[in-house]
Amino acid sequence: MGCVVRNQGLAKPKTVRIPFWRQFKEPMLRGQKTWTSRTKKYGKVGDIFEAFGSTFELKEVTQMLLSKVAINHFVEEGFESFLDFVDCWEKLHYLKGYVPEQKVWVHVFEKLEASA
Repeated sequence: MGCVVRNQGLAKPKTVRIPFWRQFKEPMLRGQKTWTSRTKKYGKVGDIFEAFGSTFELKEVTQMLLSKVAINHFVEEGFESFLDFVDCWEKLHYLKGYVPEQKVWVHVFEKLEASA
């Protein structure tokens, strides 16, 4: 991956807000969608967020070319194909569209198990 930003115990993890479309509920809850690429950085490694009634932890936050995400990591993003990823990106970013050389923030996350 690109320049990886890791929490080295210096910053206290916090709860952040990352919005998701409803179509990602089941893939996220099943652990199939483990990445989300955004035009801005939403948190740091170790931060947590709530989505669809579950808690997730950011495991990695890095910048990457949008084309690399689309071509090599569409499955981690919760899609069945490169074209599905691009179609969704263009719907979300209808003014700018899919720009392969655009740098995006990749947020890699993991669902936390509920504590008893």
